[in-house]
Amino acid sequence: MTKSKDNLEKTRELITEQSMKDLLTKQLEIVGSGGAFVWAIFFLCVTPNILNGFHVSSYTLLGHLPDDQWCGVDALQHTNWTLAEKRSISEYELESGGCTIWDWDYEHLARMSYTSALNYTRRMAQINKPTVVSCKTKGSYEYAQPETTFVADWELTCERSIQRTSAQVALSLGKFCGSFSFGILADKFGRKTSFTLGAVFFIAGSIFCSFTPWYSIFLIGRFALGSASSGLFYPAFTMIVENICLKHRTWMSIAFSASYPVGMILLAIMGYLIQPWRYLQLALTIPSLLLILNCYLMNESPRWLITKQRYNRVYKILFGQPCHYDIQPTIATATEISTDKKTLATATNVSLAQKLKNGPLKSIIELFANPKVRRYIFTSYFMFCVTSLSYYVTALNAANFSVSRYLYIVATGVVDIPSYVVPVIMLRYTGRRITTMFLFMLTGVSLLLVLSVPAGSTTWIVSFAMLGRFGISATYSVVTLYTAELYPTEIRNSALGTCSTWAHVGSISAPYVVDVLGALGWYIPTTICGCCVLVAGLLTLTLPETGTDKLSDKVDDAPAVESKPEKQ
Repeated sequence: MTKSKDNLEKTRELITEQSMKDLLTKQLEIVGSGGAFVWAIFFLCVTPNILNGFHVSSYTLLGHLPDDQWCGVDALQHTNWTLAEKRSISEYELESGGCTIWDWDYEHLARMSYTSALNYTRRMAQINKPTVVSCKTKGSYEYAQPETTFVADWELTCERSIQRTSAQVALSLGKFCGSFSFGILADKFGRKTSFTLGAVFFIAGSIFCSFTPWYSIFLIGRFALGSASSGLFYPAFTMIVENICLKHRTWMSIAFSASYPVGMILLAIMGYLIQPWRYLQLALTIPSLLLILNCYLMNESPRWLITKQRYNRVYKILFGQPCHYDIQPTIATATEISTDKKTLATATNVSLAQKLKNGPLKSIIELFANPKVRRYIFTSYFMFCVTSLSYYVTALNAANFSVSRYLYIVATGVVDIPSYVVPVIMLRYTGRRITTMFLFMLTGVSLLLVLSVPAGSTTWIVSFAMLGRFGISATYSVVTLYTAELYPTEIRNSALGTCSTWAHVGSISAPYVVDVLGALGWYIPTTICGCCVLVAGLLTLTLPETGTDKLSDKVDDAPAVESKPEKQ
């Protein structure tokens, strides 16, 4: 046994580090061009994004306002009056949706017949109209189909309606924090490590939302789901971009983004079949347990492992067998030995700031230290923020139309799916930069065309809203791919993560743009988005073309604006 191990050690060949890198990179290009390796990465990375479509859009079904709401006056509960009769007295001519009622002596009215009570209140109202009081002073809120929304469970209406909105805000804040932190974790500790942590957050958040009796814990669960959605999305997307050849990279990255509306369509179907909101939340939670299988089967990104000099592990992933090479040690010169000794002598005196600079914050600092990369990152931030703002403003404007919420979610998903097909065709012939600019311009013009539509032309407004959503969805997928290819491997996830953070600034701002500025003029939100999108399209011209076979690994190798697209 000992002899066989010794023989294995003797058969290991010495190879220079650069030769090892070249060997592994060449093998990655071979296995990344097709076969089981490519399809395994694709399915393990795409399926979790369907779950993102579940939970990020579930607020529309789980937290919708009740179809009808009224005030259940305690003193009238035991009368033989119908619900309509009770409301005709307590809410007569009030349009508060059951939030307020008239301050009658309801105990006195309960001893009368309905006809007598009606005549009495009408006569007294002409003499001395009573004051309007909150429903809570005389009874409690009652709802039509209260089991279909968490609004009824925690009475998130009337004066507490802002707390209903906090469920969506918690999710957006979670995505905001998650996109930043998970991006750094993925660059520092690996794509799979970040993905696994995101899966843990996703499962825990889903369970919290399904079973908690307290709204505060429900919000924590929503925050965890938001942060986990970034933890699942960006490491998985980066795995596809940096390990699959250009031939498959384009359509697989678009298909990855298209899996999100597939989740929305499935959500609408499940929501239609499962009406109680807790059962629906549980139905959305069960598939998330499959993430355990994804984490078990997924390998770490070979390209990331190469940059971290973990060659034995990369070799085993790519060749399917243990590595039989040893890295040939380099002979240090006397000057290098002297320098190493000085470094060791001063290592104990390194400040905390220096440790942070060379540790967790290294990839963030590198985003801004290089002038060329710094210019790219600021442009990317604006592009992501504007794209997200326009996406959610369009969604919120369309949601105000009187349509079934199930049909609306399905329609949104159906519109989104073909919006990912158009970029696949365009990217094949026009490259990343021209495609991105064209889609920005198309979206901007579509949104500005709303200005030419009269306020009463609902059909045309809806048509332009859906066209705007189509355009911005197509833009979103291309911008994500473009950004992933624009930055080197060692800072790619940090770039994507911080760009996503700015995207969530746009998504958090969208409700305020719609509600506050929309109150001043229904056309203002789309006009603002249209102008910003056109500016983003022009800024795209300052970025380089990235549609080449080779991705850069080091910051100094970042592509220049002068680089020209290659035919694909």
